[in-house]
Amino acid sequence: MDPFKIFDLPVDFHIDQTTLSSRYLALQKSLHPDNYTTHSPQEQRLAIQKSAEVNDALQILKDPILRADSIIAIHTGEQENKEEKSNQDMAFLMQQMQWRECLEEIECERNTDKLLDFSAEIEQVQKVILMELSTALTQRQWIQAKAINDKLRFIKKLLVEIERVEESLLDI
Repeated sequence: MDPFKIFDLPVDFHIDQTTLSSRYLALQKSLHPDNYTTHSPQEQRLAIQKSAEVNDALQILKDPILRADSIIAIHTGEQENKEEKSNQDMAFLMQQMQWRECLEEIECERNTDKLLDFSAEIEQVQKVILMELSTALTQRQWIQAKAINDKLRFIKKLLVEIERVEESLLDI
């Protein structure tokens, strides 16, 4: 499935969210079940299936990691199995360990100020990685883009962990 084709958008990391939203609404309106009440059961099923594809494509295009995966797959024809991959960037692996230790320490200390600072630091790192990813995709450096996207996946998981720690510290 090419999510860019579904929304008639150029294959690009930067997407106009307003255009994406308006095309999504138009597609969903055209595929609404009320429009198919007089059609055959097969046509009704196809409309439901197409509607599900539109929803899946929207989720891919809204998520920078999935969007980058899609762009790489479109240009290389390769689908990666993320579960089988391991990051070969030793410096980043060491950084991951440091971040995890830091988060664990913050959680043990129950220090919300440190957590806020740490969260801001990681969000800044995420912005830098997103810019690096955009550049690699624009320059069609697919191997580098895959490696950068792996870093972004880790950052996303770390931010989820930070949120979990924040909730536990604030007893939400």
